Amino acid sequence: MRQLYMVEIQPIMSALFRFLRSKELNTGINDQDLGYGMHAWLKAAFDSSAPQPWRVCVRQGQISRVLGYCQHDGRSLQKRLYESAHPSAFEVCSDPEARIASKPMPSFETGRQLAFEVLCCPVGRKARTGVEKDLFLMKADKQLEKETLSRETVYCNWAAEKLKRDAGSEVKDIELSGFQLVRQLRQTQRKGNVRRRGSLTRPQALLRGRLTVTDPNLFTDFLARGLGRHRAFGYGMMLVRPPQQ
Repeated sequence: MRQLYMVEIQPIMSALFRFLRSKELNTGINDQDLGYGMHAWLKAAFDSSAPQPWRVCVRQGQISRVLGYCQHDGRSLQKRLYESAHPSAFEVCSDPEARIASKPMPSFETGRQLAFEVLCCPVGRKARTGVEKDLFLMKADKQLEKETLSRETVYCNWAAEKLKRDAGSEVKDIELSGFQLVRQLRQTQRKGNVRRRGSLTRPQALLRGRLTVTDPNLFTDFLARGLGRHRAFGYGMMLVRPPQQ
């Protein structure tokens, strides 16, 4: 198994918005989470070496940094930025040595207890049409007694099942700590293979809880992959730390 790194990038936001304007990307109301815009810059800056999954971190209403998991360490990303990024992309992270850092992720042994936090986009695809839909609304479509249904229950059960099946872990407790509907900019496939940009409203859920690692290799693989859909657009990165005593 290759070493997994957590990387931290501190973008210059004014330069990021200049870069996005140069690409004719609407980063206003149609890209509320900045997922599409940040995805575009990460690819322009690091190409196939770009971290994924990743998450935009906000402090006092301002974007402070981007955290992500990556098979490449900070020095490799710095080198990639110098060697291949166009000037407009480079300006977003000028002085890469000061703005890009990393640390190797440890291997968590069997039985290790961890607290976790993950910002996710809890959607699934409808079987007949393939159209994405909020998991809560998909569940409501099938349940007759809708008054007993809650977003927290639907989202937490979905995440706990995913973590047990795909992450080699057992969830001890989990809660919905934040929820909002956000407009997200994405490219859509149209007739004739013409790619167009469109804006859709999707759920954004912040889940927190505690788990026990049951399969260390599977757990590390899951960290590198992320939870749920839209992992290339700022969702699914699971942050872990020792639980509070």
